[in-house]
Amino acid sequence: MLRIHASYHKCLTMLFYRTMNSALNKYDLSRGEKYRHFESIEGLFYNLNKDYYISSINSFAPNIDQFQDDFRITRFIRDPRDLVVSGYFYHKRGAEPWFRYVDPTDKYWAAINGCIPEGMPKGMSYAQYLNTISIEDGLKAEIEFRKHHFESMMEWPEDKRIKLFRYEDIMSNQVAAFREIVDHYEIEGFTKKKIIYFSKRYALENRKGDKHIRNSNSGQWKNQFTPELNDYFLSQYSDILDKYQYSKY
Repeated sequence: MLRIHASYHKCLTMLFYRTMNSALNKYDLSRGEKYRHFESIEGLFYNLNKDYYISSINSFAPNIDQFQDDFRITRFIRDPRDLVVSGYFYHKRGAEPWFRYVDPTDKYWAAINGCIPEGMPKGMSYAQYLNTISIEDGLKAEIEFRKHHFESMMEWPEDKRIKLFRYEDIMSNQVAAFREIVDHYEIEGFTKKKIIYFSKRYALENRKGDKHIRNSNSGQWKNQFTPELNDYFLSQYSDILDKYQYSKY
């Protein structure tokens, strides 16, 4: 059986990665890796996911018709406007090399499925660009950067083998969410115990001072989006809010 986790950048991707990497790779006595994160590299994912006990992807919707084996997928979803806010502050400080690279191209950003903002001038990295413009313009640039991410949110099919977890629900009890995940994956025994153990170890309440986490609260967009910016978002992506039952205002 294929076991696949899908999320979006700034939607608990590190929580899932740390948990599974520790349980299945770092603290596993068997040979070889059992878990791999493929970012948004679709071709590599389709070719190699069957080689891993669990694999994960970011920021795209896989074509489930590509899977020849039975599968179980878990998904993390978050209000897309909170993804924008969290991503903006994360990218502004150049937290990863992708965002410190000068003159990135769509090809360079393919691994993260990013889109070059229209107003970004030549001779700058994305981090530098965000630090030269206003917060509102920076958030608008982040909406542009997320174009492919947001489009993919509407591409996901409904299937009983795909289990959706909302960020807002996960945050109320992260360990309970991972119990549901391993049950959906039909994992039992010592492997299940290890995953639950590390999910507790890496739960956000136990990661005080983690530089990867700026603010884990939901609804941050309400303090950062102007009415005009929210209207701009709704003009393009209100259907996402309808699909996942998020309030528009």
